[in-house]
Amino acid sequence: MENQSQQKLTIPKQFKNLLGMGAPIEVFPRKSMTVVYMGLIGLLAIGSVGSLAYALYILWQRWGRYYPPAIFKAMLPWLIGAAIAFAFGLLLFWEFYTRRKKAAVVYTNGFAYSDRKGVTSWHWDQVKDITANVVRHYTNGIPTGTTHEYTLVNSKGDKVVVNDAIQSVENFYTHVQNNTLQQRYQRLANAYNTGSPVAFGNVTISKEAGIQIGKKTYPWSEVEEVAINKGMLSVKKKGGGWLSGASATAGAIPNLHVLLSIINQVVGLKAGI
Repeated sequence: MENQSQQKLTIPKQFKNLLGMGAPIEVFPRKSMTVVYMGLIGLLAIGSVGSLAYALYILWQRWGRYYPPAIFKAMLPWLIGAAIAFAFGLLLFWEFYTRRKKAAVVYTNGFAYSDRKGVTSWHWDQVKDITANVVRHYTNGIPTGTTHEYTLVNSKGDKVVVNDAIQSVENFYTHVQNNTLQQRYQRLANAYNTGSPVAFGNVTISKEAGIQIGKKTYPWSEVEEVAINKGMLSVKKKGGGWLSGASATAGAIPNLHVLLSIINQVVGLKAGI
């Protein structure tokens, strides 16, 4: 069954010549929004040209009958409208252009990702840090969607940023998380156990100092719980509430699951999402 499912996978042509990645597990093509993008770009182009044409019509109608400053004042709103429509159309066209090559493939030995710059492929042991920025959007208390952005960093400092431009990006993240969590946890837990401060972005933990968020430091003996509340990683002090501690944006913390696991398993404090 597994071989049959692999045979049915349609691998984008830019990934055809990759070697040493193993068998393909899942393909994540780009989201197809050609009709939407082209429609919006067309409307903005019509709006830009129409506004510019009307501004020129005002110039033609009033030239020689009014002073130039008065003519320019009448033209200005239409010229601004033409510029705004053109700028938004250009941004949409650039977004559409950059999406064309975006795709990802997960293999047994790692993953590959392509964008307009080319193809990037990493083995699982090359993934050093993962930052998951997941934002749920609401309008008047009603959920209106969720955006996902996952930043992967290797030991050389190279970055791969994967977002909703590809289909089922959450599943892509799950593959990467499951295949790299143990080795990332082991590396950072070993560093903590040797007494070294271990940094997770704006959050640093160490045996000696405890947990530091920004400029605030709390010894482990004073910390009751570390948890995620409404998208924030918060420290709860003993004898106080969440407001008595400190907090940091969870979506900006690399290796967040590793941080919570070390606090939970190594430090022995309650931690979790």
